[in-house]
Amino acid sequence: MYPLELYSKNIDELEGSLLCLRRMRLLLFLFCLSMVVGMVLPVLAAKNERQTVVVTAKEVNVRQGPGMSYRSLAKIHQGETYQLIEERAGWVKVQMKRNQAGWVAKTYTKLVLEQAVSQEDRLRVRLTPSRDGRIVGHLSKGEVVSVLETDGDWRKVVTSSLIGWVFSSYLSSYHRQEMEAKAGWVTADSLNVRARPSLAAERVGKVTYGEQVTITDKQENWDQILMNDGKTGWVSSEYISTVAKTASSFVTVLYSNVNIRALPSLRSPIQAMAQYGERYRVLGKIGNWYEIELSNGTKGYIAGWLVSADVNGQSESNALKGKTIVIDAGHGGKDSGTISHTGIKEKTLTLRTARLLKEKLQAQGANAVLTRSSDRYVSLPERVQMAYRCRADAFISIHYDSAKDQHAKGATVYYYDLFSDYLLALSLEHPLSRMTPIPFRGVSFGNYYVLRENRLPSVLVELGYLSNPAEAGIVAADHYQQEAANAIVNGLRDYFE
Repeated sequence: MYPLELYSKNIDELEGSLLCLRRMRLLLFLFCLSMVVGMVLPVLAAKNERQTVVVTAKEVNVRQGPGMSYRSLAKIHQGETYQLIEERAGWVKVQMKRNQAGWVAKTYTKLVLEQAVSQEDRLRVRLTPSRDGRIVGHLSKGEVVSVLETDGDWRKVVTSSLIGWVFSSYLSSYHRQEMEAKAGWVTADSLNVRARPSLAAERVGKVTYGEQVTITDKQENWDQILMNDGKTGWVSSEYISTVAKTASSFVTVLYSNVNIRALPSLRSPIQAMAQYGERYRVLGKIGNWYEIELSNGTKGYIAGWLVSADVNGQSESNALKGKTIVIDAGHGGKDSGTISHTGIKEKTLTLRTARLLKEKLQAQGANAVLTRSSDRYVSLPERVQMAYRCRADAFISIHYDSAKDQHAKGATVYYYDLFSDYLLALSLEHPLSRMTPIPFRGVSFGNYYVLRENRLPSVLVELGYLSNPAEAGIVAADHYQQEAANAIVNGLRDYFE
C-alpha cells in the first residue's frame, strides 16, 4: 500500500489533470461556438436583408435549375427586380412569386445598390459617366430606376428600355410606400392582374368594372390587390378607385330618371330613381361615382357624369378651369348642311348648340372658342388651323345627322385617331347615352376631315337625325339643347379629371 502522503499527492495531480481537461473542453466549445455564430449571423442577416437583383437583358429565361438543360419556367425582362435567394456556379436563384422561384444566368443580372426616382422630366441618360457621354435616352419625372454602380457624381441606372449613366443630383432615393389594406373599386371594363408591378409581367387574373377588391400594397403607379377568389396580383392604380372625402356639399341631377345604385357600378342593383333638378348631400366619392344620402337615411351611389357637384352653390370641379376647348359649329353660310322636312337647317342648329355649349364651358372656367359665331362659311382647313392657333386641349365638332331611312335615329360620337381621340370619345359616351329623348348609337370610327387632319384630341358629335321627322322636333327643342350641352360638358369634365 502507498503511504498516505503519496496517495494524497496522486489525488491532487489527478484533480489538476481533470481541471485542465475541462478548461480545454470549454475553450474548444467556445471556439466552435464562435465559428458557428460567425457563419450563422451572416445567413440570418441575409435572410432579414435579402439582396435584390435587376434584369439587364431584354428578355431572359427563368429555369427550374442552375443550368441550360433545365426546363424554362417563365421569361423576365429588363428593369424588373427580384429578391436574390442563392448563387451557384454562374446562376442566381430569384423569387418569382410568393411560392415560386427559379434560376437565371448571373450574367444577365446585376445587384441593385438602391432604387432611385428621377426628379426631372426628360432627364438625360448617357453611355458614359460624363457630360460629354452620348445620350442613350431620357427618364420621365417620377420614374423609378435601379442603381447598379456609382462613379463620382454619376450613377449607372437600368430601366425597362435603357441602361446608362445619370448625374446623381437629379435622382432621389425611392422608398416603398407602406399602407394598410383598404377597399377599392375597378373602374376599367376589363383589367389584367399581373404577377408583378410591370406590364411585361405574366397575367394571373382579370377583374371587371365595378368589382370590389382589397388594396394591400402600392408601388408608384401600381396597386397590389386581393381578389375575390383569394389570389393577389398587381394592377395599374389608374383603374382602381377608393372612397375619398370630397369638398362637395351636394350634387344636382342633370337628367331625368337617373338610377341610384347600391354600389358604384353600372351592374349594381338600383335602389332609387332621381329626377332632373333634385339635389342630394354627398358623403364621399369613389372614382366617378358619388356616395349620396337618400331621403330615408340610407346611402346610395350616383354616376358623376349625370350630376353637377357644388360647394355652397359653387361648382366643385376645376377639371375644365384653364382648358381651351374649340367648338366647331358644323356647316354655315352657303353650306346649310342637312335640312329637316319642316325646314330646320343643320347650320342653324349647330350654331345654337355651340353657343350654348360655350356658355356652359365658360361657367366652368374653360376658355371656349367658336370656329364661327355667326352664319358664315368656314372652310374645313380653317377650322382645324384655328384649333392649332388656340393650342386647344380638345376640339368638338357639332353636327346633326341625316339618312335615307327616315326611321334612323340617335346620337353618335366619332373619332379618327385611336391614341389621340378615342379616350375623349369614350368620355362623352356615358353622358350622351343618358339623354332620355333620343337613343345613343355609340362611339365609332369616322374618317372626317376635321378629325383626320387634326392631331389634337378631337371628336365629331352627331346629336340626332334631322331626316327623322319625330327626332327633328325633339332635337330643336330648348330642353334637348340644354341636355345635349350639359352632356358634352360632363364628358369633357370627366376627360380632364
